Amino acid sequence: MAEGQLLKNNNTPIISRHGDPTPMYFKLQMILKNEIEGRKWRPGHAIPTERALAQIYQVSLGTVKQALLNLVNEGYLNRIQGKGTFVLGSALRSGSLRYHRLLRNFKHKEAELKMKLLTINEVPCSTPVDRYLGIRQGQKLYEIKRLFLHGEKPLVYTVSYLPQKLFPDLDKWSTNRFEKTPLYLALEQHYHLPTILNHELFGTTLADGEAAQALHVRKGRDLLTIEMISFTYRQKPYEYRQTYCLTHEYKIFRETQRRFRSAGGTRPI
Repeated sequence: MAEGQLLKNNNTPIISRHGDPTPMYFKLQMILKNEIEGRKWRPGHAIPTERALAQIYQVSLGTVKQALLNLVNEGYLNRIQGKGTFVLGSALRSGSLRYHRLLRNFKHKEAELKMKLLTINEVPCSTPVDRYLGIRQGQKLYEIKRLFLHGEKPLVYTVSYLPQKLFPDLDKWSTNRFEKTPLYLALEQHYHLPTILNHELFGTTLADGEAAQALHVRKGRDLLTIEMISFTYRQKPYEYRQTYCLTHEYKIFRETQRRFRSAGGTRPI
């Protein structure tokens, strides 16, 4: 059978070149991307081998190789020599996805933080959270309030909003699970939705009563604020987070790396 003349079988998508100038590798690339986003293969799991994919979709090995390379470059897959090709999860995607990294200065060690769950409640969605998460006002959200401490000293206070419909029974998790596992990773492990992208806005504010009480400071104290929207597959927003930081002693640390693309994956240099 010639490449591109696959008949639909066992729900395998049809790939046809007749009357369509789109390159075969791109058609296969989009099919595999949809399979990943549809969670046929979960984050951290291996996908079929190149030869198996070529047989399943009745295309050449060259077509498969190009499609997989493009998905590696897009951040959907990670290729490990001698082991296979794996769906990237949040942790694999960035190595270490930590949102609150605090240092006194470049020469000091990173502050060790412990997380304390304050409350998790069901609340109705309101403005501007509805716009940020792309849902209607009144829909149910989980509101999660947490505190990050260095020793016994609170340094970071966060309030997260997540759609109840996307994360059913999240409020039934144990306190220990919230406090021992980063939220993004726990969500990925349980609901198989990795973090693909974050948008952040940095600013300053004066501590209101709630933030002041949580951080043990007086009202009106200067605080660093971080607003964040987290996205999963198909650019779907799944979390809106407000963060309040005390930065008079410790500063927020961000590390960026230049990256290059290769057949072996995306690597920092």
